[in-house]
Amino acid sequence: MSRASAFVFVLLGPLCVASLATAATPQAAFRAIAVAEDQRRYGDGELIGYLKDGSAAVRARAARAVGRLQDSTSVRDLSALVADPDVLVRREAVFALGQVGHRSARAILERALADHDPLVVERAIEALGKVGDKASTAKIVQKLDAKSPGQRSEAAVALWKLADSTAVAALVAHLRDPVASVRWRVVYALEKVISPGAIVPAVTPLLQDRDPLIRAHAARTLGRQKSPLAVTALLGALQDTDAAVVVNALRALQGVADSTQLEQLPAITRTLRAHRDPYVRVTAATVLAEPFAWKGASAAGAQSARSTLQDGVADRDPATRGACGRAILMRDGLAALLKVQPLFADSVVYARTAVLDAFRNMPNPDYRSSPPRIANALTQSMAASRPLLERTTAAEVAGLLIGRLHLPAFDALLPRLRAGLDDPDVLVVAASAGALADAGDSLSVVALANAHRSRGMDAEPDARISIRDALRTLAGAAFADSVERANPAPARSAALSPDFADPPRESRAVITTSEGVMEWAFETAEAPQTVKNFVRLARKGYFNDLRVHRVVPDFVIQDGDPTGTGSGGPGYTIRCEYNPLRYETGKVGMALSGKDTGGSQWFVTLSPQPHLNGRYTIFARVTHGLEVARRITQGSRIVRVQVLP
Repeated sequence: MSRASAFVFVLLGPLCVASLATAATPQAAFRAIAVAEDQRRYGDGELIGYLKDGSAAVRARAARAVGRLQDSTSVRDLSALVADPDVLVRREAVFALGQVGHRSARAILERALADHDPLVVERAIEALGKVGDKASTAKIVQKLDAKSPGQRSEAAVALWKLADSTAVAALVAHLRDPVASVRWRVVYALEKVISPGAIVPAVTPLLQDRDPLIRAHAARTLGRQKSPLAVTALLGALQDTDAAVVVNALRALQGVADSTQLEQLPAITRTLRAHRDPYVRVTAATVLAEPFAWKGASAAGAQSARSTLQDGVADRDPATRGACGRAILMRDGLAALLKVQPLFADSVVYARTAVLDAFRNMPNPDYRSSPPRIANALTQSMAASRPLLERTTAAEVAGLLIGRLHLPAFDALLPRLRAGLDDPDVLVVAASAGALADAGDSLSVVALANAHRSRGMDAEPDARISIRDALRTLAGAAFADSVERANPAPARSAALSPDFADPPRESRAVITTSEGVMEWAFETAEAPQTVKNFVRLARKGYFNDLRVHRVVPDFVIQDGDPTGTGSGGPGYTIRCEYNPLRYETGKVGMALSGKDTGGSQWFVTLSPQPHLNGRYTIFARVTHGLEVARRITQGSRIVRVQVLP
């Protein structure tokens, strides 16, 4: 395979093979498209020209680039390609229109539903969901009866996005679809519409489905209905053999928040006490922090729950320890402070920050009866010697309490927050700015403006964005925008390396963790720049010896942050490479705080997450060791990352 043909294969993937035989694909055209995409240029007309190129492969690559720009003015140019004679071009054009998401594309996408290519139809269904116009509901509902399971699946996910109550009857009628991958998506679609009379009786039997993914989604959808009608069935689901089902049943009980069900406190307590999976234990402890779980409970039941939470303070899993401590404080307030005192000195920062977080939501009388005790704890945690996550969490909590209570003990924390604007660490600056906004501290406006001038050129955007948002809160949007215009964000360098558009040479990664080894296969065709960025960082040892800072049961594990706070990065950002891959279980995505803000943080999905499709770059997939990802808990160690050809 020649260099030029290899280049096209990487950018478009295996789907472009048919076009390679008949179309010239000059390397220069693909590099120009990649550069225009990176520079987010559409108005100058270069990409428009490539959309009309004589090569189908070039038109398809240009359509992908335009979709990533998400410029609403591109709808007309992309629409012309929906009838392109080349199927690959039509697929890319339809996907791109979905990424743009403008309602003016609805009619052309509805016509694409009649395309003879099944994948074009699937992408058209998906795109109509992203466009979000309920005028398309009836046409999408018809696709629930399609022969293709893929089209039925996409129809269900699109109906989830539309959240149109007129589709409920059709979705309920398809809950018994013979294909499990369709069935769970139909259940998923029903969670967005609140209609407990129709949905609870229809979905409850699926808690007994053979497929655990369907049972998990059934529990989730029942919780979203917020109806007491579902509580008995959800309590039964706590006995499920699959941890993800139990996690979703616990969250569903939290969503329903039915204080009349007397059996729930003992059931949740048993789950916390006896379940082997730390994801389940931390979720159970989180639910026990909610007042509804305790209402109507017997004295014996309440005592058992308190005892179980107290035992949980010594759990082997730090997230569970923290969640139990947080629940104790939120339930019993400062009277229970001695019971959780060991957690303030816990060896794992995530346990310490969990109890700090409880100060946000303790019973109100405690704030006024003993504010110095809380203020002293926050002051200690904001000390420069403490880890970044602890310092930033304490600052955030302090800002909220100052703004909510206006008590002298908390107001005394304001000078420390203002001093945080001069901290050498960008994340402390960001947290302090946000806290001052929450505190309503108008006296800090001048200091915030000065901080924006001194930190405005930081490559990391967090401080700049937080300061701007604080100024908008305290001084108004006009003033904040004027400060931002005077101190613009650093421009991206226009100089790109000669091999910028070349495909990555590496195809896989080996992630050695404290829980075992995972192997990933890179999606070099769909996200070449993201892969190359990850490879560069890995070769520098950037990821070695980091701690997994975020674990959301049955959702994601997330790492790649050297600060351990969830806000750290490599000192620069990269472009998003949105692609048509789906967030099934074991996909690896690039974490963001907004479009084009990725850098080094990655996440692995622990279950399918359709709502992430087209919103976060998928750049790899787990090929071995998914069970390792499921064992990872908050604080688990990434020993090293190796990248291989």
